[in-house]
Amino acid sequence: MVAITAPSSIEHIPLVRCPKANASPPAVIPSIDLSAPGAAAAVADACRSLGFFKATNHGVPGGLADALEAGAMAFFALPQQEKLDMSGPARPLGYGSKSIGSNGDVGWLEYLLLSVSSSSVPSSALPPSLRMALEEYTRAVREVGGRVMELMAEGLGVAEEERAVLRRMVVGREGSDEMVRVNHYPPCCLLPPGRDCGVTGFGEHTDPQIISVLRSNCTAGLQILLRDSARWVPVPPDPDSFFVNVGDSLQVLTNGRFRSVKHRVLAPEGTESRLSVIYFGGPAPSQRIAPLPQVMREGEQSLYREFTWGEYKKAAYKTRLGDNRLGPYELLPAEEVAAK
Repeated sequence: MVAITAPSSIEHIPLVRCPKANASPPAVIPSIDLSAPGAAAAVADACRSLGFFKATNHGVPGGLADALEAGAMAFFALPQQEKLDMSGPARPLGYGSKSIGSNGDVGWLEYLLLSVSSSSVPSSALPPSLRMALEEYTRAVREVGGRVMELMAEGLGVAEEERAVLRRMVVGREGSDEMVRVNHYPPCCLLPPGRDCGVTGFGEHTDPQIISVLRSNCTAGLQILLRDSARWVPVPPDPDSFFVNVGDSLQVLTNGRFRSVKHRVLAPEGTESRLSVIYFGGPAPSQRIAPLPQVMREGEQSLYREFTWGEYKKAAYKTRLGDNRLGPYELLPAEEVAAK
């Protein structure tokens, strides 16, 4: 059983403007059938090139996402104080609006950030229908994350008997740090349409965990940064699929073979809200984060100094969204190694 622990409309916030995505043709986001024979190689290619891909044929029934979406939208439609009373303010778990973290980042959104565990269902003031939908959905998406991590290991050439090395850090491990985040971006009509800038829903950042698995409704807004051209490109929404992000920890575990992807969300300008749900797969706080021996070549040096997930998460919470969180842990940037 998956347990979710939760320790009127959004208020007006100061507008944070950012340039919209590049007007040139959008990048092609890799779409990978998780059940296809070549899925492992395709996953590895996408994680090397973009750090991001769309996962199809994932096996999660559409009804689970529909039920969660309905319950979440009903929750976010409640008066502000009721939402706070049900989940408590985000510190960091709970209900938040406008402020993202404690370092001055703001966005045009409200959200629930919840912890996931495999223990019994705790007491929670969340509406029972929403809590149940979150638990059923998260249980299913956790398995998608586990399957993806096995494909990642296979694509990296890890021996068959050790391909669960990444999955074991997260799925089913006692004390693993799994979280689920439900983001609600109400329509924002405070800037005239057609402008070259939009309103920040969630500022640019990378995810610190191993992987993130995201699903959204039909409203656009997500963008990723292409490393090769340094341009932002939109990610067309697809409610029937999941989008997988490489996280900072996975970048270190693969010694830079896979690279975490910088991404952001612009607030919707039309009449429809954007709702996204993200499962974050993080290991236990004591988990050592260092390049996996299974992927290292003979004589290969680590690009990063070793740390634990607990240390890195604590440091990440002290940074701004757009900070290079891995910078202090780099011994030698991957680009320099590739140039040698």
